[in-house]
Parts: sequence; C-alpha cells; structure tokens
Amino acid sequence: MGANRLNAVSAGALWCFACVALAGCQRESEAPEVPADDGALNVVLITLDTTRADALGSYGQPRPITPNLDRIAAEGTQFLQCVSSAPSTLPSHSTLFTGKHPFVHGVRSNAGYVLSDENITLAEVLRDHGYRTSAEVAARVIGGHTQLGQGFDRYHDLESHDIQRKTIHVQDGEEQRAIEVDEREADDITRFGLRFIKENRSEKFFLWLHYFDAHQPYSPPGRFYETSSESPYHGEIQYIDEQIDRVLKQIDGLGLRERTLVVVTADHGEALGEHGEKTHVYFVYDGTIRVPLLFWGATVPKGLKVESLVRTLDVTPTILDMLKLPPLEDVQGTSLLPLLKGESLDLELVGYGESLEPLIVFGVSVLRFVRKGQWKYIHKVKPELFDLTSDPGELENLSSVHPEVVERLRAELTALIEEAPERASGARRAIDSATAAQLEALGYMAAAPIKALGDEMALLEVSGVDPTALADDMNLAATASGFKLTRQFKKSAAKYREVIERNPDSVPLLMRWNHVLGELGEDDERFEILTRVIALAPETAPAYSDLAHIVFKRDDPAEAERLLAASLSIEPCRASPRATLAYLAAQRNDRGRQLQLLKEGIDRCPPEDGILNNYAYALATNPDQKHRDGAEALRIAKRISLGENGKRPDYLDTLACAYAEVGDFASAVRAGERALALLDAADDPNSIEESKAHLEQFRAGRPVREP
Repeated sequence: MGANRLNAVSAGALWCFACVALAGCQRESEAPEVPADDGALNVVLITLDTTRADALGSYGQPRPITPNLDRIAAEGTQFLQCVSSAPSTLPSHSTLFTGKHPFVHGVRSNAGYVLSDENITLAEVLRDHGYRTSAEVAARVIGGHTQLGQGFDRYHDLESHDIQRKTIHVQDGEEQRAIEVDEREADDITRFGLRFIKENRSEKFFLWLHYFDAHQPYSPPGRFYETSSESPYHGEIQYIDEQIDRVLKQIDGLGLRERTLVVVTADHGEALGEHGEKTHVYFVYDGTIRVPLLFWGATVPKGLKVESLVRTLDVTPTILDMLKLPPLEDVQGTSLLPLLKGESLDLELVGYGESLEPLIVFGVSVLRFVRKGQWKYIHKVKPELFDLTSDPGELENLSSVHPEVVERLRAELTALIEEAPERASGARRAIDSATAAQLEALGYMAAAPIKALGDEMALLEVSGVDPTALADDMNLAATASGFKLTRQFKKSAAKYREVIERNPDSVPLLMRWNHVLGELGEDDERFEILTRVIALAPETAPAYSDLAHIVFKRDDPAEAERLLAASLSIEPCRASPRATLAYLAAQRNDRGRQLQLLKEGIDRCPPEDGILNNYAYALATNPDQKHRDGAEALRIAKRISLGENGKRPDYLDTLACAYAEVGDFASAVRAGERALALLDAADDPNSIEESKAHLEQFRAGRPVREP
C-alpha cells in the first residue's frame, strides 16, 4: 500500500479472495411465506453465456443433459428461432437490456466500450417502478466497469469481496494442474441468487443470473466431467442445468411461481468447429447467433412453441409489456406478447447481428447478417445467402442463385441503419493494462483504436480480404489465447508468433504477444514489439504505458515519464499511467505534481475509485503540510469505502489514515484493524507489514506521513 498504490487502480480483484467464507450457506427449501400481492410480477432473467440453441434437448440436443431447461420449455413457451445481435458478451447483453441494436446503443465489442448513461435499461425501468433489483454476474467482460449495471441496486461481480472463483483442471503434458480462473463458479451465482429471492419474497423483485461456465476453457466439475469427457462443453451445460433446477425449486418452494416470470436466454452460442470457427466472436453463423429463448411461470402459456423469428432485442420490450409498464423510448425491439397470446403467428421481424472483430483484429470488413423469414443474408466481400428452412446448417450459399433475395435483404440492412434512432455517444472507454490482459485471456482483443465508426453507412462498404478466408488465423489466435489462460505461456507465445508472421500489422495480436512475453520476462523482445506497435498505430495508448514500465526497469525514469505522459495525452482517463506518473512524482518529492495529476483524473474523467483512493491517501499522508487536507481526504475515503469497497484493505487503510489526520485515532484504529484482518486472510506479507506499521502509529496517537 502506501505511496505506491498502483495496483489499487487496476487490480481490484486482488482483494476478492479474502472473505469467500463469509457468505455462508442456506437451505434451499424453506416453508412458503405468502407474499404481499399487489398484482406485480417478479422477474428472474437467466442468461446462459456461450450457449447455442441446440445445446438444449428441447432444441434438438441428443445428449440427455438439460432435463430442467427442457421442463421449462415444456411448462412454458419456447421460441424456436431466436437470434442474438452479436457473437460476443457485452454487445449482446447491452442489446438484451436496452432493446437496441449495437450500432444504436453504442457497444460494439467486449473491450474498450461501456454502456453509456444515455441508454435506459430494463433494470432502470423496473427499479423506478419499485422493484428490488439485483444482478449476479460471472464474468469480467460484463463487470461493473462496463456500466451494464445501470438500474441494479446490487451488481455482484468479480470485484465483489465474497465471491467464489472457478477452478479448472488443465492437462499440461503429463501434469494436471488446478488453476483458478477469472470467472465465478455457477454454484456461486446460484447461491447468492437464492438468497436474494428468499430475502425479497414479500417484495416485487428483478433478479438477473448470469452463468459463464460454458465459455472456454471447458472444465465441468466432478461428475459432470466424468459423464461428458467426449464433450466438456456439453458437460458445462449440464452443470448449469442443475443450477437452474435449484432456482426453480426455490421459486416453487416459496410459493412464488404464480407471481414470477422466468426468462432464459443466451448472449450468443459457440461454433464448436462449424464453418472453421472453434469458439465465437468472429463469425455470424447460427452456431454463435441462434440462441435459446424460454418464458416460464406466471401468465406464460404452457407448451407453446413459437416457430417464427424473434430476437434477443425483443426481450426487454416483452417483459415490460407483460408487466404492463410503459415501453422504452427509441426502442428497436418489439413486444412478443401477441405471439404469446396467440394473436399472431409471425410478427415478420427482421433479425440483425454484427461482428466488429474481423475489423478490430485483422483490419478487414465488419461482418453483418440480416435474417427475414426463411432467408439469412451475410453481408461481406463474398456475400452469402442461406435458406434456413432447407439448410439449417448454412452449408449451401445461394447468393448467386437468388440475387433478387440478396438485393432485397441488402436493402433491408441499409434501411435498418439509415432509419435507426440517434446513436448513443460516450460508449468508447479506455481500459487499463490489467483489465486488457484479463479480457485477452478469455479470447477478446482489447487494444486496437477503432476508427471511422462515426459513419455507419461507410462501414457497410466491403472490400479487401473476405473474413472467412482468415478462419485459420482466427483459430490460431484462439489457441494462443487458450494457452495463455491456462498459463502455458511458452506455447502461447509460439502460437502468437506464428499468427503474427502471417498478420504482421495486427496491433491487437502484437499487443497480446507483448503481454504473453511479459509473463515470460522477455522484455527485450517486448521493447521491439511495442516500438513497432507505436510506429504502426501511434494512437495505441497501452503501448506507451507498457513500454514505460520496461524503460523504467532499465533505469530511465525520465523516458518512462515521457512515455506515460504520451499515453495520457491519447487517453486522459487511463487510470494506470496516471497513477504511475503520480507515484513517480512522489518518488522525486514533487508532491504538488503528484496531487495535480490525481486531481486532474478526478475532475476530467468518470469516477475511478482507485484514483480517488490514491488522492485521498496523498492528502492524508503528505509530508508537506501545505499539501495535506485531512477533511477532504476523509470525505473521499468515506465515500469510496461504502458497499463492496468496504471490504478492500487498501481503501480501509486510506480511511484509517484520513481519520488519523483529522485526529480521530479511535476510528483510525478500528479501520486499520479491519484492513489488517482482511490482509491476514489474503496472506499478503508486504501489505501486512505496512498495515501493522500504520496501526502502531494510530495506537500511539500519530498520523501517518509518507517518506
């Protein structure tokens, strides 16, 4: 901790391990309590990450792995042809919650985007109408930093102190290793979901449960692995299915079934090798785009199967309509209630989806699809047209046989973009190196300036290499990412080297390679790569900050500061380089510059708790009296120590120092003792020693002064 609080900005998850045991457990069967009945429906929304429609038995899966999801389909309504808006998690969830296409809500990729405040979400509407709202989120890619949590009273994600991360088993040669990965275990999502339902059974509530287990690497626990060793992906689906049974039993057991609407869907699917794609993100074939959509519970017709096309875009409008709440403004989705009521067999909807990853990673055209009725058109250099009625596997391209259909659907695509509501601004957001590395470990590119997105019509123009020709390179990148996630860094670096030899100007691939080489300590090679990235794309802010750390280790602090300043000049709201520059200023005893840098980040940028924490600590512990402000430090420290942050030792230590600076040593001791207890549980020796030293100062009635 102390003046060197760089990790506090970019690695908040560091403290999440301390208090897993505090969450406790509960019985899932409780005596029913009759809820207050004001006629309002509760809503439980379940999103199954990376779950293709045909992974479920009710959609044709021959393995008997989803009895509980199949029961939901049989007891409720099943939409057989539902399409997502993107083969990636953040854009598709943003569509789900806003009822808008990605090019309207503004979130176009998993990395470097947030859902801007201009968008109104389902959770916001329900909260404003008196609902208790809670989210259990399993993956960092949709963590709180993405602003997807708008409208949720509680957004419980990987930054929370009391969650359980997933452990997977990796075979590395003859050795099998257990590795904790950056996602929450399905059991953990369910555990907190059940608690929320029980605690709010007499209220009207909205609960979102997000299960990430079907995402690679596939490593289902225990007996689920044993029964699906030939397809661990489907073993993960089976594991999730059992978790959903627990949720349904809780709803039934508490007598809530007649007051609760359950909606189950997925953000996208998984290609599993179809069309040359091993996982997802790049292509827009149905393996990654067609998803399950099930409605179950109160007021839902039983045994209804809807065969006409619907979209995840329509989920929020449908829920609001079923709850008799006003529709969202500028919504592009449509309520499916006429289909549920049997008033219509086909709303004649137009399906749309996109993938920007071919552009981001390989510099080729954006991939888009339009679907209407039996036809699906994929807009690219070599256009594809499929008759999904006769060819559900999308194996026979009919674009040359039916050019009139191609033209009609291309016109639909153009009209969709031309007639769209005004696009939300403010969706682009800088991410720090730690977050970038975490996203890249999951297979998502996190460092590439995306230009020319302001002109959506210009992006419709396709030219150059057709994205499908790059399938081998895409899979190489995915393999390299998989090796990185399982900490087989030498294998990962070799695969990146191979794919970069064929794509030498791909900045995202070069940055990924740089991160893997960092794990191997290959700073000389990283220096060359980062210099090359800056020459190729001078606006790549992370390259400057990564290079700064290398030159600093080479004992050139002046050049490191120049590079960090360059990074900030490109993206002023990047927290990590700002915190590092402030630290270097403090090291050379330029306390005024330290505070100026931190205050600029507070004044110019969206709230960043790490920067606020560093600023409060500097105000409380500055050796120069003219730069100390205990009252302001305490005000900030109290603010950022609320909720989940109140379990972070670094924030509690800052709070303690602020109390000490204003002379409240009793409060300083209490906060310092809480920080030390959390550090002891996390087994962080360096921080423990510093925390103990601070606590001695407080007990002696002395404030802390940084050297």
